[in-house]
Amino acid sequence: MRMEVYVFDKEINALGLIEAYEYLRWTRRYSKCGDFELKAVASESNLALLKVGNIIWKNDDEEAGVIEYLQLQMQETESVVVSGRFATSILDRRIIWGTEVLDDELSMAVGQLIINHIIDPLLPERKIACFDYFALPLGINVRVQISFKSLLPTVEELCGTYDVGLKTVFNPTEHKFTLKLYSKGITSAVFAKEFENILEQTYTESIKDYYNIALVAGEGEGDARIKVTAGEASTGLDRKEIFIDAKDIKSVDWGENYTGALLQRGLSKLAESCKAQSIEASINPHGNLKYKADFDLGDIITVFSRRWGVQMSTRITEIAESYAAEGFNIDVTFGKGVFSLAEKIKSIGG
Repeated sequence: MRMEVYVFDKEINALGLIEAYEYLRWTRRYSKCGDFELKAVASESNLALLKVGNIIWKNDDEEAGVIEYLQLQMQETESVVVSGRFATSILDRRIIWGTEVLDDELSMAVGQLIINHIIDPLLPERKIACFDYFALPLGINVRVQISFKSLLPTVEELCGTYDVGLKTVFNPTEHKFTLKLYSKGITSAVFAKEFENILEQTYTESIKDYYNIALVAGEGEGDARIKVTAGEASTGLDRKEIFIDAKDIKSVDWGENYTGALLQRGLSKLAESCKAQSIEASINPHGNLKYKADFDLGDIITVFSRRWGVQMSTRITEIAESYAAEGFNIDVTFGKGVFSLAEKIKSIGG
């Protein structure tokens, strides 16, 4: 399966088609920004197209990638390697310029952030003309206060907390990117080695970074400090506690909803600290389930291993597509995996 890859400049003007590429890795993620890597022959044509800041797109996908890194290699032949993130990474170019109080339905709350800091900001130089937002109400209410954080991890954290998908749809004819939230439901797809639709698999389970009770402390000092408890009812060894300093949440911004805002902060942090359980699997492209027909990113599926005694009804959180001379391959992650060190540092910093 050979995928055609097109290139556009940053104004979304079509530039051309990549020729003779060695491989393309295209990783889609449900609640986070995806990324890509492309290695191609360093021909005059390819070098003219593959420049940092340009946009690549394969026309069977809704999303496009922004080239953020380029490396030229000379071995037996000359090649060029480019990589970057999907266009959702445009959010990483803006911070919350001050403080945002979000007390609304999730899609409207995210829309507030995008409008205030990308589409119609107070400072006209912060506006990104090619970026739009489509609000699809999901029936999820949020109550949170955020200051001076990058937009990308802020929106990713909101989507991850509420198990909502995030993507930026590329429309080359309208020269536009449109950010969308979405939610996908349960499908009848079942993955198992026994069904010969999985070639390789790795199961991971961890409670190392799991907490189920949060003590959230807001304004005040000592015993007079306002505190709320968030989480599930649990006792003894089953109870894992975490303290959350929420002095940044100000009662002047929330009034009678102040304790509700503290509770929301606790629930959000607990959602980040849930039990990690995931299966990473290489999918058999000749199996009984077809990609984008029987299953796709965000679908809730069943995966099991009779030999390992594992069965999960879980969401597809990541799909890595690979295009190379050997053919087409996809690696799928089912469920929430263990945080990497970089993700932990970002979480602590936030």
